[in-house]
Amino acid sequence: MENLNSYRLVDKSEFDEINRLAEEAKQTAKIATTDAIEQQLTKMKDFINNFIANKNNEEDDIENYAYSFGSLFGNLIKTKYDWEWYQIIVDGEEFYCIASPKQRACCICHNYFYSILKGSHNNNFKLLFNMIKKDYPSSWNFMVLS
Repeated sequence: MENLNSYRLVDKSEFDEINRLAEEAKQTAKIATTDAIEQQLTKMKDFINNFIANKNNEEDDIENYAYSFGSLFGNLIKTKYDWEWYQIIVDGEEFYCIASPKQRACCICHNYFYSILKGSHNNNFKLLFNMIKKDYPSSWNFMVLS
């Protein structure tokens, strides 16, 4: 990633907030604790497709859903692929991302879901999830996947 100023693992309070937001998404999309990852992704996609189709979406709703569904998506990546949450600063702006081992690839999940909910990015997060690998080229450093 160009213009990466700094990065660090999230602290406990940040991780607790990510988990709280992920739980909100589960409640919103009616995801059960027992649902497999694929079921969770499908329910997320269905909810987001319906939200986008509604077209009467308030900016506050878009932002709230971006944080909650982005957090859930990142946690699912963490669970399946052993990635970690990081706080990164790029061009002086702070973001949270889920990053691969050795920080070679990352997804800035909240921003990614915001762009999906705004309609400026295709709703293809299930495809992205299934294309994630365990390892990436050593020349990569926080390469953004979206």
